[in-house]
Amino acid sequence: MTDRAQLLAKARELLTTNANARIPAPDFGADATWLNVKRPLSLRADLRGKVVLLDFWTYCCINCMHVLAELKHLEEKFAGAPVAFVGVHSAKFTNEAEVAHVRQAVLREEVDHAVVLDRDMAIWKSYQVRSWPTITLVSPDGLMLGQVVGEGQRAAIEVLIEEALELYKSKGTVFDMRPLPLRPERELELARELCYPAKVAVRPSARELYVADTGHDRIVVTTLEGKFVCSIGSGRPGFVDGSFAEACFKKPRGLAFDGTSLFVADTDNHAIRKVDLLAGKVTTVAGNGTHGYHKKGVMKAREVGLNSPWDLVVKNDSVLIAMAGAHQIWRLDLGQGTIGPIAGDGTERRLDGPSEKAAFAQPSGLALAGDLLFVADAEASSVRIVDLVGARVGSVAGGDMNPQNLFVFGDQDGRGLGKRFQHPLGLALDQDVLYVADTFNHKLKWIDLRSGHVTSFAGDGEPGAADDEVAEANFREPGGAAVFERSLFVADTNNHAIRVIDLVDHSVKTLALEGVPIPAHVTVESGSGSIDGQPLPALPGTKNFGVVKALLEPGEAQLEIVLALGPGEKLAPQAPSQFRVLHDFGLTAAKTLGGKLEGVRTKVPLGVLGSGRLFVQALSYVCDAQGLCRLRSSRWTLEVETGPRGKPTIVLEEQR
Repeated sequence: MTDRAQLLAKARELLTTNANARIPAPDFGADATWLNVKRPLSLRADLRGKVVLLDFWTYCCINCMHVLAELKHLEEKFAGAPVAFVGVHSAKFTNEAEVAHVRQAVLREEVDHAVVLDRDMAIWKSYQVRSWPTITLVSPDGLMLGQVVGEGQRAAIEVLIEEALELYKSKGTVFDMRPLPLRPERELELARELCYPAKVAVRPSARELYVADTGHDRIVVTTLEGKFVCSIGSGRPGFVDGSFAEACFKKPRGLAFDGTSLFVADTDNHAIRKVDLLAGKVTTVAGNGTHGYHKKGVMKAREVGLNSPWDLVVKNDSVLIAMAGAHQIWRLDLGQGTIGPIAGDGTERRLDGPSEKAAFAQPSGLALAGDLLFVADAEASSVRIVDLVGARVGSVAGGDMNPQNLFVFGDQDGRGLGKRFQHPLGLALDQDVLYVADTFNHKLKWIDLRSGHVTSFAGDGEPGAADDEVAEANFREPGGAAVFERSLFVADTNNHAIRVIDLVDHSVKTLALEGVPIPAHVTVESGSGSIDGQPLPALPGTKNFGVVKALLEPGEAQLEIVLALGPGEKLAPQAPSQFRVLHDFGLTAAKTLGGKLEGVRTKVPLGVLGSGRLFVQALSYVCDAQGLCRLRSSRWTLEVETGPRGKPTIVLEEQR
């Protein structure tokens, strides 16, 4: 019996049994919060007449990230069919329960299907889910059809959906072919110089900063002062070797130097890439671009599929890798061209002991001190240590005595195990001090390696972007850090920024980027949604020109955006400047608008208007006569009334 025949047989048996059992699927609750939709959805109304796939996930979980990639394939396959995809976000960490943080995860992971926030895991409990990720199938008449647990089940889920459609077609079901009222969150976003930067590294000899511009699928190189040097990678997602302009990455993260070579953990390509900084070339040194599940043995590096490499360091002729998806530490032997695990048995636990018997839980950050490798063990909310000579794994701080308990997390200073961190992703070593990007606590902490004491260092624990003294500054899920001289450079992921902490005067500032181009293909997509009366996201340096009141004549009107360019300044053609116009529920504008700024003056038709508010943002990429380019952001809030004495045009002018 072939694999597909077996899947078909199992699917038919499961579907028939569960359909006959007629167990109603619970609805989501009238007060649930939703993302990617224009309005809340109901299982009994909006989703009736469709086969519904519910994906129970939490955004910290690497296995859940893998399932999201599998769902993209299924969404494409069943596009136009009466199949609905709904993500049910059931948070593990306290930080993950916040709507704003889930929204950032939806944007970061490029999730476009409907997502409902499962407050207090009520939906999870009603469906009797036991673990992340879990896929649940619901029939067109609202009955439970079955569950599939874990990642790597795409083929089984595909067959289940196909057979469910056939089963209910044979029953004479009238399918609902109407599309859901979706409105992807990305339609409310403006392009930025950096997009979810995950890691940073400093090249001391050149005094250059290298940024894993993860959301733009590239590496950005600047001076330490933020002036653009070059981009490595086209900025388009893909798996292509070649010149800096030709090469393609897919959500690159970890960066590590070896002389004039830069190694990159190309996470979503499941590969390790090598950048020859002298030749200007990118090659692949490990991974074949496919997702692998190997957990034992020594393999030929270029022939094997890896499992979400997240960070790396170079030691002699080897690259040590935090293989987040496999929950292990791997070693790439550059001389032999081989790769394999050196610590962790592949189970998801926080277990100390001999390297081959120890266990990690989604290792995501590395720092090397001689023969000691420090590991940010994200899902265990702890910092671990690997003795590379003695082949043993220990714990530095955080976590629980019970290896299976990955729910001990918090924000407590002190020594030893306990609630020291909340999902830390990055490390940076400075002699006897280990800095920790305590991601879900929105902080930087440091560990005194002589005493093992953990101390909060930068960030007040509240998500934000304020520059200030370290104790008063804010971060948003920082994911990586690097130390150079008197500065700690931080990849402040959800702020789309690089923050610089002065280790002498203990101040925090946002690195002012100069000339960093937005990838040419990244444009604002027009949508048809609303931002529920909330302003557009502010970029660093945004000038807010306040409230503009306007009386417009009834009927169609237009908006004119006027940029203030100085002598010799012009818009950069290689990075199209953009605008966005959004409305709240009180305004009957025809649609949400977005597009390219055509020049100093851009006219935007608004459609039929009522009374209410418009939110306008202009993002202009301006170059001066010397070729120095800067990203500028301007915002206005419009309070609009219509009447017989109104004007046909609203003019918004920058004042600089």
